[in-house]
Amino acid sequence: MSNGRGFMDRFTQRPGTLPTPYLIVLSAAIFAAVLYVYSAVFALLGPGIPPGFADKDFANYWTAANLMFEGKTIDLFGPQPVYFAHLRAAFGDAFPWHNWSYPPHFLLLIWPLGFFGYKAALLIFMAVTGALFAIAYRAFIGERSLIAWVAVGPFIAHNFWIAQNGYLSTALALGALALRDRRPVVAGILLGLLTIKPQLGLLFPFLLLAERRWTVIASAVVSTISLVGLSAAIFGVDAWRGYFTEVLPYQTFVMRNLEGTFLTMMPSVYAALRNWTVGPGPALALHVVVAAPIAVILIAALFRTASAHDRDILVLTGTFIITPYALTYDLGLFAAALGLMATRNQSTWPEHKARITLLALAMLLPVGMMLVGAFRVPLAPPIVLAVFLVALRDTGLSFAISRRLGGGDKLVTAPSPAAASD
Repeated sequence: MSNGRGFMDRFTQRPGTLPTPYLIVLSAAIFAAVLYVYSAVFALLGPGIPPGFADKDFANYWTAANLMFEGKTIDLFGPQPVYFAHLRAAFGDAFPWHNWSYPPHFLLLIWPLGFFGYKAALLIFMAVTGALFAIAYRAFIGERSLIAWVAVGPFIAHNFWIAQNGYLSTALALGALALRDRRPVVAGILLGLLTIKPQLGLLFPFLLLAERRWTVIASAVVSTISLVGLSAAIFGVDAWRGYFTEVLPYQTFVMRNLEGTFLTMMPSVYAALRNWTVGPGPALALHVVVAAPIAVILIAALFRTASAHDRDILVLTGTFIITPYALTYDLGLFAAALGLMATRNQSTWPEHKARITLLALAMLLPVGMMLVGAFRVPLAPPIVLAVFLVALRDTGLSFAISRRLGGGDKLVTAPSPAAASD
C-alpha cells in the first residue's frame, strides 16, 4: 500500500487544492454562515424581538435565567403549561411551543444570562460558547489543518442559526478527551459538566475503563455529585424532584409523540422510523436491534485498539448510532470525529475518493439532514453507520466470523493496547 501522506499534505492548508467534495462542504458552510449572520444582524438591529429570532432554543435559557432572578426557579421543574406561560409572557401569546428539558445543575452555567436583555444575552452566549468550542476543538485535533475546520464548518453555521448549546456540550466533551492524559482532574470536571446532556456521554465510561483512567473517573464522579449537591442546595431538593417527576416524563412524551421538524433533526434510526410513521414502541425496538450489536462491537474495540485517536473517533461516531435522542446541534461531536478522520492517511488514492465523498456527506448533515428529512428521506442513519464502519476498519481490527476454525463466531482483533495511557 502506497503512502498517501504527501498527497494529503498537498491540500491540508490551501482551499484551492481541497478535493471537490470538501470544497462543496466549505462552500455550503460559508453560504449558510453568511445567510444566518445576515438574518441575525437584521433581527438585532431591528426594533423589538422578531418572532423568528425569538423562536430559538436559547429562549429557554434566557427565560430560565430570569426565572432564577425572580425566585421562580421551581416553575422550570413543574408542569409544562406553567413554564410555557412564562415564555408567552416574555415573547407574546403567539410564541410557539417550547419545553424545558435540562437538569437543575444546567442552571449553574446559564444564570448570568439574566443580567442582559434577550438580544445581548444571545450574542454573549453564542460568542462565549463558540470560543470555548474553538479552543477545545483545536486542542482535540492537535494540529493546524484547514480540512479539520472544514469538517466542522456546517455544524458551526447550523448551531449559530439554531442558537442551541451545541458549542458548549461539544467543548466539554472534546476538552475532556484532549485533556484526559495531561490534566485528568480537569478532564473529569468537564465530563461532570457534560452530564447536563447525559445522552452524549453514554460511551465515555467505557472509554475511561478501557484506558484505565482512574483519576478521570474519580474526578468525573466527584464533580457530578458536587454539581448535583450544589444545585440542590441553591435551588432546593424540589427542583430535582420536579426534574424526575415532571420534566423527564414530559420529555419522554415529546420523544414518543412529537412529529414534523423535530424528527428530521435527529440522526438516529428511531427518528428515521418515526418519520416514516412507525409507532414509537416498534421504532425504539428496531433502534435497539441496530444499536445493541454496534454497542457491543464498539466497547470491545475500545479495549482492543492501541490508538487513543481511534478510540476517540469510535466513541464520537458510535454515540449517534446508540442514543435515540440527539439532534442536529449535538453533531459537533460527530463533526469533530470527521475532522480527525479527514486529517489522517488511511488508504491509497482510489480508496480516498470514496472515503472523502463519504466524509463530505457526513460533514453536511447538520445543514442537510433536515431538508431531506422533510421528504422522509433517512439520510443520517446510513451515513453515520457507514462512517462508524470506516472508523472501525481504520483501527486495524477485523470483526469477522471465521468458519474455518469450526469453533463458532470468532472475534479477530489486533493486540491489546498497553495499560494506562498512550
